[in-house]
Amino acid sequence: MVIETSSALEKQQHQPRVLVIDDSLDSVKLMSHILDHYKCDVTMAFDGQDAIPLLINRQFDLVILDWQMPQMGGRETLLLMDRLMHESKTHKNKRPIPVVIYTGHSEEELELPLVRHFSYMGFINKRQAFSSMLRSFNFILRAI
Repeated sequence: MVIETSSALEKQQHQPRVLVIDDSLDSVKLMSHILDHYKCDVTMAFDGQDAIPLLINRQFDLVILDWQMPQMGGRETLLLMDRLMHESKTHKNKRPIPVVIYTGHSEEELELPLVRHFSYMGFINKRQAFSSMLRSFNFILRAI
């Protein structure tokens, strides 16, 4: 007979692998805090250029993407990531990676591009209350 403790069971459970792409250190800290609460394995990138090699070399269950970044915005980042994922042989037959758009703009203001290797999972406004963000992430992480 095998008896497993709760810590052994926790180790067997899948930790969602999340890539956070945001140029704001405060936003990255907030995302890290929220995702740690849900026991996610979090990787940070401070712009789209930093995210590209991470996406090519690792597998993620979720991408959280800031839409307004100075050097390469969310739209450009997403289009580049999609193109590079299409060219990468390692990701050819995998399901689309869910993406959450994280921005201070309203959802109606965004012009979301058509992409093949990513699926839009949600939209989180940076201006919403912390408790609302927690509820949003609870819903999103249950769905992946």
